[in-house]
Amino acid sequence: MSVGAPVMSPRERQPGGCCTAVVEPDLDAAQAIDLAVVVKALADPTRLRIVDAIRKADPEAICQCELLPLFDMTQAAVAKHLKVLVAAGVLGSERRGTWMYYFLGPTALKELAAWLG
Repeated sequence: MSVGAPVMSPRERQPGGCCTAVVEPDLDAAQAIDLAVVVKALADPTRLRIVDAIRKADPEAICQCELLPLFDMTQAAVAKHLKVLVAAGVLGSERRGTWMYYFLGPTALKELAAWLG
């Protein structure tokens, strides 16, 4: 199925040859930075798979030891990915004894989904 060309309405030219913008971004600079942190954290195949596993277990938290068998990497490598996801607010974490448990963060994914929607 081919997609047609986008609609391009005629625009009034301004002095200097530029047009007036027909839209303004909804995000201010600070919001764009916050959203970029989330998107960057998710822009890795391993981290996407980690989030997918934790998303499927929701509302149960998942222990780091439960994630290790799912990935062909060391405990330190999985921990590094988890640290990035927690820092971005994508995941939350809680220590229970000697283990860390991970769960979906309360807002980061919702904010991303709302912006994309």
